[in-house]
Amino acid sequence: MSLQRADGAATALLRLSTAWRRSAASATTRSGAWRNLGRGLSSARNSTDDGGAAAKRSKAGKLPDNANVAVLGGGLTGLTTAYYLAKWLPATTKITLLEGGDRLGGWIRTDKVPVRVGGVEGVVNFERGPRSFSSLNKSTWRFDDLVLWDLALDLGLKVVSPPDQPRYIYYPDHLVPLPPHTSLAAFAREPVVLESLWAGFGYVMRRLFSRKDGVPVQDLSIADWIYHITGSKAVAENLASAMVHGIYGGDIYTLSARSVLDRFYWVHYLPALGPNIRHMAISEQTFMEAMGQDPQIRKLAQQPRGALLNFGETGMETLPIALGDALKGQANVEVKLNAKVTDIDYDSETELIKITTGENSSEKYHKVISTLPSQHLARITDDIPSLGSSQAVSIMTVNIWYPQTNLKPPGFGYLIPLSVPPEQNPERALGVFFDSDVGVRGPDEPAGTKLFVLMGGHYYDTKKEHGPTVRVPSEEEAIQQAKAVLERHLGIPQSTPCFAMARLANECIPQYNRGHQDTMAAADQELHDSFKGRLAVAGGSYTKIGAMGALRNGYDIANTVARENWLTTGLEQLEFPTQFCGVPTERIPVRRFSRR
Repeated sequence: MSLQRADGAATALLRLSTAWRRSAASATTRSGAWRNLGRGLSSARNSTDDGGAAAKRSKAGKLPDNANVAVLGGGLTGLTTAYYLAKWLPATTKITLLEGGDRLGGWIRTDKVPVRVGGVEGVVNFERGPRSFSSLNKSTWRFDDLVLWDLALDLGLKVVSPPDQPRYIYYPDHLVPLPPHTSLAAFAREPVVLESLWAGFGYVMRRLFSRKDGVPVQDLSIADWIYHITGSKAVAENLASAMVHGIYGGDIYTLSARSVLDRFYWVHYLPALGPNIRHMAISEQTFMEAMGQDPQIRKLAQQPRGALLNFGETGMETLPIALGDALKGQANVEVKLNAKVTDIDYDSETELIKITTGENSSEKYHKVISTLPSQHLARITDDIPSLGSSQAVSIMTVNIWYPQTNLKPPGFGYLIPLSVPPEQNPERALGVFFDSDVGVRGPDEPAGTKLFVLMGGHYYDTKKEHGPTVRVPSEEEAIQQAKAVLERHLGIPQSTPCFAMARLANECIPQYNRGHQDTMAAADQELHDSFKGRLAVAGGSYTKIGAMGALRNGYDIANTVARENWLTTGLEQLEFPTQFCGVPTERIPVRRFSRR
């Protein structure tokens, strides 16, 4: 393993942090529009104190060299956290990774399954969870991919990117190809666009006459916010809901626009900067500049590539396996499987965290970082009541392989918006991914059509505020439902011979519902009060969901604990208004810009 690779990026991150915050804050004050944004963000906090409780806490600096540290959860966030802790902390620090199951990797799982259908046989690679990373190759708002490139260099992994292919939305009864893989003229003739024309007019009028409006104090749902800025529900129900189904499996009427839409939300309130300047959060700028100083990371990040990244024929599980092997190769790291945490307590006499696993087996730690889902963490300790309101949706996934080819149009797949009539989607499918086109065939995998059907999400939530719910099917029922979806949408008869398997991913996607940031601020205070900063949290329940977000979550919490403030809760940054700046494109060394 390569924990010893020169870590110039992390060192640069510390060196640049103060300087960049100072220079970016100075740039911010030069524009009246930016000052107005600051006031709007402050009012949107709904905070009753004068700067936030977290701002008043003194930083504890680095961990003691002989500290005993535990990381809870062996998913992608937990593995990344433990990896960077082992890389940055002294060898005298003991690091224990506790995983409740019998394998590492969490929802990421690549199964190699022998199949025999219609006289065709072989071993087919099935991704049972995330099938790729979003490359972020065109994003100047997020730079989470830099962690992937850092890990790939450390671990010697080859990352590949399939060529971009068409994406579709199913509406109202057929697949609609999305630009740039169809002409704008053809796209404009589709009902999904025609029904949204009024929204475009409404948006322009509101921008003209409401330029001085600040960020709303109320945390609006995605649907309500889009209606607020356009005066139309069509864009939310036809387009935004499809996107949200593909990422969150969630309901646009309950998810927070502020927490979910991210760039789309904040840039609406930021001043125009011109063609060669990009909006950026100051914290993201600091991270980007520091990581971009590593020429190897910079080279990988600049390579032209498509929208998706994966590990080719070895599958997505390649990364967690490599991280697990790297950790097991460290003398001061212990990885424990089947170590389900049942209780977390703070011992005020020793100022240590007591972790109980299995049959009342316990150990004490100086620092514990939980990457468990927030609702799970709330169940094993009574000291963070705010997390008891956290929610997550369950997704029924169905992998299907047909020995025939050309059963579908070329593309990455399609998403199904909330507005599709029930008769066209009685199964409450969220989308279908064309794994034949997204992934790479394994060495013994025969040609065929490989599909991945997602169903349920918020439709399975019996406590949802908006719209009807459906019963969670059994795995056998789910396979039949998936076949019905494919027959209706793609014309593949249900009787077509195939291999299929289903799995319910229970509570697999956290939901950032309205009030999410307030909930996190309350949880931050509870962690500080009850555990004195000895317990921190990280993962999709709190900041960023998805596989790429998991890597960034692990990197960030490890960096803070190992190098900045070991008594962090992991949530302090969510208590403050987000600060933004403008960055010229020539100062974004990890993105390739077309030259005109």
